[in-house]
Amino acid sequence: MNNNKLKFIIGSLVIIAAVILLAVQGMEEDETMSYSKSVSEVHLLGDRAQSMTLKVNGDLKKGSIVRNNMDLDFVITEGESELSIHYIGKDPIPDTFNNEMDAEVIVSGRLQPDGIFNAERIQAKCASKYEADYSSPEV
Repeated sequence: MNNNKLKFIIGSLVIIAAVILLAVQGMEEDETMSYSKSVSEVHLLGDRAQSMTLKVNGDLKKGSIVRNNMDLDFVITEGESELSIHYIGKDPIPDTFNNEMDAEVIVSGRLQPDGIFNAERIQAKCASKYEADYSSPEV
């Protein structure tokens, strides 16, 4: 067998092995993979939601934020559905995250058996802060 054929066979085997390895890793449940769900979709998942890393989006319920040192508890809603959130992350909470804001919130973490979502990350989208003011006429 000549040297070029041997290199081609070895290269092909390496590529095939890499593809098989990536396929197997993709089939396993990965801790870094998260599913994006709404509050009502989390409730529809029931107990299955506890085995998944989730990103859940909803609207912050005004008046629901309770701070206790580094702990933060609040509620997000979607229509009539509500989800209690307990923030256990290490990232600082934005100063703008307060009981008076109208914001869409995205939390990442896991649902616990007691129905409380333990969030490791919080992202608040405060749309009203960035809306244009159309009340004054243009010059």
